[in-house]
Amino acid sequence: MKVAVVGHARKIIEDKLPEFRIELNKKNPDVVISFGGDGTALYGERVYPGIPRIMIKHSKTCVKFKEDDFSKVLKALKEKRYEIKDELKVEAIVNNDPNKKLIGLNEVGIHHKIPTKALRLKIKVNGKIVDNEQISDGLIVATPYGSTAYFYSICRKKFSKGLGIAFKNPKKGRRSMIVDDNSTIEVEVLRGVGLVAADNDEKMFEVTSGDRILIKKAKEKAKIIEIKGERRLKV
Repeated sequence: MKVAVVGHARKIIEDKLPEFRIELNKKNPDVVISFGGDGTALYGERVYPGIPRIMIKHSKTCVKFKEDDFSKVLKALKEKRYEIKDELKVEAIVNNDPNKKLIGLNEVGIHHKIPTKALRLKIKVNGKIVDNEQISDGLIVATPYGSTAYFYSICRKKFSKGLGIAFKNPKKGRRSMIVDDNSTIEVEVLRGVGLVAADNDEKMFEVTSGDRILIKKAKEKAKIIEIKGERRLKV
C-alpha cells in the first residue's frame, strides 16, 4: 500500500510507516492520511481529490501523542480492514468560465468583500426565482458532509440529503433552504463586490454587478475511510 500524509506534524506518522511495510508515496498514493484538524482534512481532499482519505485528529497543544492509537489505524489500513464511503462535493463556476471554478467538500460560498457593505443577489433554483433581490452578507451552499460546519453555525441545523443553502445575515426572508442534490443554483450579483470561495481554499474569485455564479454538485466525490464506523479518529 502507498500512503501520503498531510499535516504539520505528518512526520510522526511518516516515521511509523516502515514498521507496517507501508510505502510513503506523495505522488501516487492509494490512501491519504490527514493528521491534524478539520482544516488539514479539507486541504488533504483538495490536494488529493478522490483518493480514499482518513482523518486522524490531534490537538496542537498535545505534548505526547498516543502512538498506539494511530498504530492501530496503520495496521487496519495495511490489512484493509476498513470501509470507504462516498461523500458529495459541490462546485461553483463564475460566468461559465472553466478557469474560474472551485470545488468544496464542505461548501462553496459567495461572501461580501467589503465588510461595511451588503451584497444584493438574485437567486434561482432550477431556473425558478426563489429571491428576486436578497440583501445580505452573501450565502453558502453546503453538502451533507459540510452541514455540521459553517452551515450549522449559520442555521443551527444539519441535513443528510441534498444541498443546503444558507443565507448570511439576510435583511429579510428565509434563513436557509434544502434543495435536491441534482439542483442547479444560479446566483446573480445585482450590486456590490463579492468573493467566491470553497472550503478553506485561499484561491478565490472576485465578482461584481452582472456576474453570475452557477452552483451544483460536482462530478467528483470524496472517498472517506471509516474504521469500525469512525471517520475522525482522535489522538
